[in-house]
Amino acid sequence: MILLVQAIMVLLSIQVADISFQIDSEVVEFSTFRGNDVVSIPGGASPFSEGEPSLPAVGYSMVIPQGTRLEGVEVEVVSEFVFTGIYNIIPVICLPLNQPIPSFLSRSPLYSYSSFPSNSIQDLNTGDKTGFKIASFSFVPFAWNPLTGKLSLITEAILKPVIITVDDEPRYHLSEIQINTAISALRSVVSNPEMLEMYSPDLSPAVDGAPWVVIADSSLLSALEPLIELRAITHGSSFKSTQWIYDNYEGYDTQEKIRNYLKDAYLNQGLVYALIVGDYGETTRISSLSIGGNVMNSTTDLYYSDLNGSWDLDDDHEYGELTDGIDWYSDIYIGRFSTDVPSRLETIVNKTVAYETTAPEGSWQTTALLAGAGLWVDDPPGYWGSFVCDSVDSRIPESWTVHKLYEDYSTHPNNQIELLNQGVSYCTLNGHGNPGGVYWYFDPPTEIVTNSNYSDISNAGKPAVFHSMACHPGHLQDVACIAERLMFWPHGGGVAVMFNSHWGFGTPPAFGPSEWLELYFAEVLIQDEQYEIGVAHAVSKDEFKANVSITMQTWVLQENNLLGDPALRFIAGQMGIETEESCSSFSSPVIYSPSPNPVIGSCEVNFIMPVTGTATLAVYDLSGRIVTTVYQGLLNEGQGSINLDVSTLATGCYSIVINSETGASSTQMLVLK
Repeated sequence: MILLVQAIMVLLSIQVADISFQIDSEVVEFSTFRGNDVVSIPGGASPFSEGEPSLPAVGYSMVIPQGTRLEGVEVEVVSEFVFTGIYNIIPVICLPLNQPIPSFLSRSPLYSYSSFPSNSIQDLNTGDKTGFKIASFSFVPFAWNPLTGKLSLITEAILKPVIITVDDEPRYHLSEIQINTAISALRSVVSNPEMLEMYSPDLSPAVDGAPWVVIADSSLLSALEPLIELRAITHGSSFKSTQWIYDNYEGYDTQEKIRNYLKDAYLNQGLVYALIVGDYGETTRISSLSIGGNVMNSTTDLYYSDLNGSWDLDDDHEYGELTDGIDWYSDIYIGRFSTDVPSRLETIVNKTVAYETTAPEGSWQTTALLAGAGLWVDDPPGYWGSFVCDSVDSRIPESWTVHKLYEDYSTHPNNQIELLNQGVSYCTLNGHGNPGGVYWYFDPPTEIVTNSNYSDISNAGKPAVFHSMACHPGHLQDVACIAERLMFWPHGGGVAVMFNSHWGFGTPPAFGPSEWLELYFAEVLIQDEQYEIGVAHAVSKDEFKANVSITMQTWVLQENNLLGDPALRFIAGQMGIETEESCSSFSSPVIYSPSPNPVIGSCEVNFIMPVTGTATLAVYDLSGRIVTTVYQGLLNEGQGSINLDVSTLATGCYSIVINSETGASSTQMLVLK
């Protein structure tokens, strides 16, 4: 979890968690911006609207029983600290990345009040994530008097969530694969993961649907067949034509018919992943989310992933509005191949299949490229994309190679295409953007990765996973935006691209919503090892929604789409790639995700022993029971691998654990029959 302040969960007899909040006043940081005081704490974000005092909060989330919701949070203050001095707290600034900071910072009428905030608990929320009930809230430990400038901090408190029963709440009955995939995803989201099994949805009787489906025009079936065949082996696959869906499901328009099919398949057929094939048009839902007078009107595939409600509660056929009863949590995992051109689709399919079956070995699999350009530079020392890049870097293992290309007032590097061609597995681009690409702030040249230079990328066989906070590079309404070009470029480019279909948003001088999502994706994918790209993409949004409250958050959640197969497995998770020289950097054994994973029949498990010694490698089920001991005996220092036969195991999620005299390590495995 990103949260760094101490939070101790104490289970009560009724299994509802109280939270012991503690923070040292010494971790509070103060800085100034245009004569205003900026207050920050590790992992904190301001939950307040633009123009309101920017005091940071700490976010919490928990899984709660089925049929309940979070009604409130009681705060029992144990101790407080009063800061010396007078403070003029900066108002929240929220801007699209391409707009300059105004010379005059507007302030809300709250600046004339004698106390802020009126309630230390903000943004109570209860939502559904694949049948799991997730409760979240933000706690503001600060109190400020705008009239006197006095600032205080709650340094210790007991937070007591109030959970009530909701009589008309539906009970979900889902498949074992759906439940286990959600449990694996939610372990990094909620603060009480030990309760996930107890509070899980009911297990459905046997289902006859495939966990993975691709939806496309029937004329595109032949181009998709190689991927369908691969997914039949790795997950279980099916194909549904748009024509069949339109004939068999009702809806106001084609998008609603597709969603109604997905909802049926999710609730009744065990659907986990859906790949939608189609350029801008009949398969793309346009959000009408309006915040502060800004209407998004941009593609949002979250419409197909968050299947609770209708996304049109007010029945005005404008989707994704704040009045439409959306909880923002993903129920299934969605990706898109954004083209209707067969030749381009064949390129994307071939790249995807090759990535999982014939990708070359080498250090590129654990190499990252972080590009950070100027964002707001008019107020020295400025606000730069390198800030989020540094936070991302802190989530990447030391054993990786990380290329940092950072812009400053005097210069910027320009070897990003060369580095991509050498091979990187993960690339984050943080700068200003438009449908044609992502750019450096200063001339010359301005291009980071754009329609002008992407054709120079020649990383065939080593395509990258791209993520960006920039404005518009995933604008699917445009003719072949840069996100699409990276996917269908036959000489390399990307195998998965997650770009914004509209504005990226920031809150200078604080960490903004687009930056939070950028950081969470890297944390979930690389640090938490959620290696399926679609799962990592969705869970990064889930974790962002659950544990951070910040202005324009719902906008960012809607517009960042995945171009790529949601079941695609990140190359670093296909097998452990480490050199012999790096083995000595580990004090405990390291075990890597099995290859392949999910597992049908058998798999290979790679590991590293820091020193020669006796060790045990065993498989545990979700209850913590050993179901099989794979190996027990002497293992030599360095890399090793063991073949694991899972043919006798039931479908489900398991842990593979290696124990030795120097420590232990574990990884997750999904077994399919």
